[in-house]
Amino acid sequence: MGRKLGQHFLNSIEVAKFIVDSAELTGKETILEIGPGKGIITELLAKKAKKVITVEKDTALKPYLANLPENVEIIWGDIFDTEFPKVDRIVSNLPFYISSKLIFSLPPIKTVLGLQKEFAEKMVAKPGTSNYGRLSVSSQIKFHVEFLKSFPPSVFNPPPRVWLSIVKLSPNKWEEWKRAEDFIRRVFPYPNKKADNALKLAGYEPQGIEKRTRELTPDEVIELSKRLCP
Repeated sequence: MGRKLGQHFLNSIEVAKFIVDSAELTGKETILEIGPGKGIITELLAKKAKKVITVEKDTALKPYLANLPENVEIIWGDIFDTEFPKVDRIVSNLPFYISSKLIFSLPPIKTVLGLQKEFAEKMVAKPGTSNYGRLSVSSQIKFHVEFLKSFPPSVFNPPPRVWLSIVKLSPNKWEEWKRAEDFIRRVFPYPNKKADNALKLAGYEPQGIEKRTRELTPDEVIELSKRLCP
């Protein structure tokens, strides 16, 4: 994580256990982990899951991942160039620099993620608040998002300048999200404009809405997308 690939590594077994425990595994699941780093979470997952598939871009980490349990499969490559494998859960302390792109790419399965605190706060932000925007409404339509806990920079080596937050995602209104995806992308670049003005800028007919774009609830966004994107 950080500006350079692999710059900050999780070194807290407490945090690793919290992330794995939050996934509520039964021992029957196949897990996808993205960005295992030096494998602190991978080893715990291997003890609790049937199989772990972990995807790592940085081949310099091969020595740290060389002696993982037999139920761990390592895919060396970029997650965005890799077809998502068929799994039951995603459990990852994500490299912060891929968080935004990955959230919009996640499949509809139960997921536990470690994210930069400010990013996680945007995912759970309420309509009308300064943090509420495209990420918020998209996340909350796709998933039921639970903000679980935050940890200080000291849980990494070397410590970054940001806190770590853990979120749990459960699939929500996935079909509505697929319909609303393009609508959200076109309208939410204008969070502070009146919603009708944002609709016009996005190429839609005004709907007589007085509130600003960032005040639209996820359910209102769904209804607008149904009305305007049949």
